[in-house]
Amino acid sequence: MARPELPVKIRNKTGKGYAKKLRRKGFIPAVLYGSHLKGGIPLEIEVSKLRELLSTLAEGERIITLKFLNKKKDNEKEAIIKDSQFSWLKGELLHVDFYEIKRGEKISTEVPLRLVGEAPGAKKGGIVEQMVREIEIECLPENIPPHIDVDLKELDIGDSLHVKDLKLPPGIKVLTHPEEVIVTILSPVSEEELEKLEEEKGVVSEEVEVVKKEKKEEVEEKREEASEKKKEG
Repeated sequence: MARPELPVKIRNKTGKGYAKKLRRKGFIPAVLYGSHLKGGIPLEIEVSKLRELLSTLAEGERIITLKFLNKKKDNEKEAIIKDSQFSWLKGELLHVDFYEIKRGEKISTEVPLRLVGEAPGAKKGGIVEQMVREIEIECLPENIPPHIDVDLKELDIGDSLHVKDLKLPPGIKVLTHPEEVIVTILSPVSEEELEKLEEEKGVVSEEVEVVKKEKKEEVEEKREEASEKKKEG
């Protein structure tokens, strides 16, 4: 089966100024990394081509073929999208990192977690709080799962599920710390408890302000004493 192809060009220029010019023309800068490459290969990609490719990828499909338009020999490389950067303000794609893959060699990558099932604790009014949304794994490129399911069916109020509790497909090694908490079921908080917490917060704030005021007055007194002694001397 043929891999989805993305046309790319090797960049001869780098720097913020050139990157801005690329974006104005409808292109973005990118880099191809890999264990077999001496250094990163700077690339430029037409944004419309990248969007077209991403829209046609099937669920779980991660491996693509980069086709170099300005290279005659060795002009195709299989890769995965390793990372991407977006503009915080406009949400525009700014930069993409690709990682070259070789058949038979394992790679590390991040995979999203998907919560499935309904926790018994949630049925009792508990709050499902997800702490981790993706984990790092190591496996062969063709075995990268689209996501890893996190089963909530056994979680009651106060229970937590850790990375070590995940049920993983064969051939997957988790690199994230096994004791990392993925999800926990918090106890429901009543309106009375919320009001009490707000009151306690207010009291603590007032106490802090009093301490600050006392410290300030103490410092001022010491300054005045030092000033008086200086005059007497």
